[in-house]
Amino acid sequence: MTKDTYTSFEELKSHEEINRDYKIWTGDVGSPITIMAPHGGRIEPRTSYIARKIAGDKFNCYCFEGFKAGNNSRLHITSHNFDEPQALKLIARSQTVVTVHACTDKDSRVYLGGLDKKLISTIAGRLKAGGIARARTNSKYPGLNPDNICNRGAAQKGAQLEVSRGLRDDLNQMNLLTAAIHAALTDFMA
Repeated sequence: MTKDTYTSFEELKSHEEINRDYKIWTGDVGSPITIMAPHGGRIEPRTSYIARKIAGDKFNCYCFEGFKAGNNSRLHITSHNFDEPQALKLIARSQTVVTVHACTDKDSRVYLGGLDKKLISTIAGRLKAGGIARARTNSKYPGLNPDNICNRGAAQKGAQLEVSRGLRDDLNQMNLLTAAIHAALTDFMA
């Protein structure tokens, strides 16, 4: 695993320029659930698209997006250090947070992590029903740190989705994934 260039947003913004190197997009619809892509844009490709599609007009959405000409990985702030103020303000009003990340696995699968076991189980059921493969075990991306951004909503537990490269490269699979997650969150709210 590569060491992050910046350990906080304050550090990042003193070296990078908003609207040139990165942008922040927030859609607050007053939902108790927020979907986040903390490494969106060119940092972890297609995670912003996935987060926005999951959120639709029903859930809050937040995307921190890199759009430098190159080396967007330097904008990555690990999830347990992610402290961008707009994100923190939004999740402080959210009961549940679901984060979308990207991993480089070539096969089409999702790794589920986070501290909300009930939510993860609901998501797993909808993924299975939608024909989306998920990793049976997740020692690579567990999302169990209580400081992980997915676990910092009001419930202090959330879900982390690590979406493989194979799945992100297939638009049909991505659309099935986003529909399944959206349905799972609708079930979870009920």
